Amino acid sequence: MKKRKKSRKWMKIGILILIFLTAVLVSSLVMNKGTDDQTISLGEPTLPMVSVIVDDNEVNALPGYTTEMNITAMRDTITPVAATRTLQLNLYSYGEQIRKISYEAYSLDGKDCYLKENVEEWNGGNSDTESSQVTLNLSRAVDDSIQEAVLKVTLTLEDKDVYYYTRIEQNFNRSARECLNFAKSIHEKTFDKQYAEELEAYLEPNEESDNTTLQTVNIHSNISHLQWGDLNPQVSTDVDWSIKECNTVYTSLLARYQVTCTGDSGEVETYNVKEFFRVRCNAGQMYLLDYSRTMNQIFNGNKQVIDKDGIMLGVTNSDVAYATNKKGTIVAFVQERDLWLYNKNTNELSQVFSFANMEGQDERSRNDQHAVRIIQMDNKGNITFAVYGYMNRGEYEGQVGVAVYYFDDNKNAVQEKAFIPSTKSFAIAEDELGKMVYFNEEQQMLYVLAGGTFYQVSMEDYEQTKLAEDLDEGQYVVSEDGHLIAYEKDGSLNTATEVEVLNLANGKSYTVEANEEAAVRPLGFVAGDFIVGRIRESDKGTTVTGQDILPMYQLEIRDSSNQVLKTYAQEGVYISDILVDSNMVTLNRLTRNENTYTTAVQDYITSNEERKKNNITLEITSSDVKERQMRFTFADGIEEMSPKILRPKQVVSSKSITIAFDDEIRSDKYYVYGMGELVAIYDKAAYAIQKAEQVSGVVISSEQAYVWEKGNRDLVYSTDVGAFKKADDQTSLEACTNYMEQYDAKRMDLTGCSLNQILYIINKGRPVIAMTDASHAILLVGYTTDNVTYIDPDTGEGKTVDTATMEAMVAGSGNTFIGYVK
Repeated sequence: MKKRKKSRKWMKIGILILIFLTAVLVSSLVMNKGTDDQTISLGEPTLPMVSVIVDDNEVNALPGYTTEMNITAMRDTITPVAATRTLQLNLYSYGEQIRKISYEAYSLDGKDCYLKENVEEWNGGNSDTESSQVTLNLSRAVDDSIQEAVLKVTLTLEDKDVYYYTRIEQNFNRSARECLNFAKSIHEKTFDKQYAEELEAYLEPNEESDNTTLQTVNIHSNISHLQWGDLNPQVSTDVDWSIKECNTVYTSLLARYQVTCTGDSGEVETYNVKEFFRVRCNAGQMYLLDYSRTMNQIFNGNKQVIDKDGIMLGVTNSDVAYATNKKGTIVAFVQERDLWLYNKNTNELSQVFSFANMEGQDERSRNDQHAVRIIQMDNKGNITFAVYGYMNRGEYEGQVGVAVYYFDDNKNAVQEKAFIPSTKSFAIAEDELGKMVYFNEEQQMLYVLAGGTFYQVSMEDYEQTKLAEDLDEGQYVVSEDGHLIAYEKDGSLNTATEVEVLNLANGKSYTVEANEEAAVRPLGFVAGDFIVGRIRESDKGTTVTGQDILPMYQLEIRDSSNQVLKTYAQEGVYISDILVDSNMVTLNRLTRNENTYTTAVQDYITSNEERKKNNITLEITSSDVKERQMRFTFADGIEEMSPKILRPKQVVSSKSITIAFDDEIRSDKYYVYGMGELVAIYDKAAYAIQKAEQVSGVVISSEQAYVWEKGNRDLVYSTDVGAFKKADDQTSLEACTNYMEQYDAKRMDLTGCSLNQILYIINKGRPVIAMTDASHAILLVGYTTDNVTYIDPDTGEGKTVDTATMEAMVAGSGNTFIGYVK
């Protein structure tokens, strides 16, 4: 009897095991239905890291790249080199066997290689915690003739080479160490209330700061917000310091770290923090020129983030990217580069994608040089999304590019659709590819705009179609969210008679045609509506600087049905171009005198269209401790406040493809760096300079030449220019232009810049042409704190006037300047 009971017991166990195995098999079949899929996890980061030692400080932690990058795009950090012309590196191998170490140094434009060497010996092991010390001899890379270069370090592992990049510069008589130590001191004192009075002396409180939030704090904030209000944060990771700019006037530094704080519900919460410093050291005296700190809460589904009213995001940027279904029961959102999905009906909260590991302690996992963009979400909660930038783990670890994914909510799986690599830095790839890659899941169609070619790729048969080729800057525009594109179908920028407007989300399109006497030009999108400009050959003329121009006489704003919503046209006023920023359109206008165009006052068009009403709204809330916060509010409330947390697996499909497109820069670009990162990219230097002024930044050309820097100029400067006079058959502008040919530099239109901004260009040793009216040019050659010196080619004389007088003189041409950059 006992044996029989024992036999039945084992039979029941066997049946349960069989049921379990069957369930696992069925689940696997359902998960991988219709594909040759393999379900995997992203895994942990594997590549070694490299940092540099500057005056006993470890700074500039450099990520590893598994493909060689474009030299001109790698300017994230700068490393001062000691007077010995040597540089010490720390190598963290994380268990990888390093077979060889080599290094090279290049000119900023990547055209010249100054040195190429191997490291013969280095000490240290290959453990996860130990570092190896390496000393590089850079005597041929930074000398009296080479001020700045790009250093490329190559680690040869067992199966691949890994590349690391930083700019290097002479720093023999500068104060990088003092500036770094000063910034570290301020950083530490913000956590200690006893230093309030000392820190307050560095602040410049005014209305430029919002003292209702702890998310963004700057030099204009009050002392309470600088010292974290009532949060009482604790630093929970190492503080990673990076040197962003370093010159004779100032040093810019960025600190990245995490803090933990006790939130409103009593739970410990984690925040990512960026802290920026711009510091000057003068005769041993330290000055804080600029300061900014952002803190963004890391959304954690295991915490009490859902209540009866909605989802609490906490302290984060108000510009949260999100999408909802029509019924207002599902919301997908991106917070701190993590993609989440909440389904009210199923009471499930899914972390769809994240490069950060759960603990967040591995700084390679915390690398923030990537972003997540929601491309589209359907009513069932299935999401098409893109991850673009530096891939810090997974199959493409160490590469920069755009990975396109599809999240199947029913299968709880993320399937990779395509990967598009790039040789640019994250910030540049974000601008060039981030908004120009779109995937339509329903039609299984991938769209990519790269290198002036607009591609359509069928994911069913991988057939690649070129919808448009040889598109130059100005011949195409893409909407902010990437689902709308407009491009010229024929002709050139000034002769196109048709513009195709394509909605990549549904495949629908319409054509805007020119009338008999005009051509059309795509300008941008605002709130989903298309802006098109109309031009006439009869309006062709020149600017006061002598540049050919064909401005627009009329703008139209058209809806998705190709109906005209608004027409902008004024008698005697023309539009050179526009700038679109969210729902604001800035019109850069001109007036005409015969065939010469002069800058006029800007005008603006605003769109009041708001997000369509939905059961789910993004709102601002506040509390005494955390102050201003963001939350998703559900109009009908939430009943179940303890959701099931899901973390989908990544599915590698046989249908995933890697596509390499031409990512060559086809036109001059101007990059604005501020607050420790790339802020904006423009095709006109003047726009870039004006933006850099706002963010206390620097403007760099496509070849990494310095165009403009906030604050980095001498108070008094004079170029070595002798007086010259125009010839009898010359205009004053031609005389100035001919004189500037000796500088062998590239011409830049700086129209719209202020006189004060122009002085930096002069301080680089290159005079600037200024127009006083449509027919008269002068050459600005020097300045003091109160005066400006110029040469008038009409008389051949040098003259000096006070700054106010010069400002009045150039105002006659609408502040028209011509600068030069090497």
